Amino acid sequence: MDDNGSSPWLTPGVDNDSSDWIPLDLRDLAPSERSPIPFRLFAKRFKSSSPDSEWFLHDPLKVLMSELDLDPEIAWHITTLIVNHHRKLSFIHLFAMAVVAHEEGTVALTIYKMPG
Repeated sequence: MDDNGSSPWLTPGVDNDSSDWIPLDLRDLAPSERSPIPFRLFAKRFKSSSPDSEWFLHDPLKVLMSELDLDPEIAWHITTLIVNHHRKLSFIHLFAMAVVAHEEGTVALTIYKMPG
């Protein structure tokens, strides 16, 4: 995302090293074909302090709306769990998993911080 230099939390000179959001197939978990899983699951890698990572941490709704094509007509709610929050974010990667429940307008994020 480009902010034209207006975001004080972006670190100049740090490159992005993020993956795309990868959809994870959960069809085998469904109890039957008539009873599908009511959410989709995505995973992504971010480089700490990169513009992609900073945007995601500071404005997750804007990033998810853009990158996961969330319906703009829905008033989305995001709940976030950070695993290993005691760890620093400098010079490491972090991973994010997003459970997207369109019917409920809910995204559950789990952010995993690597040791570093």
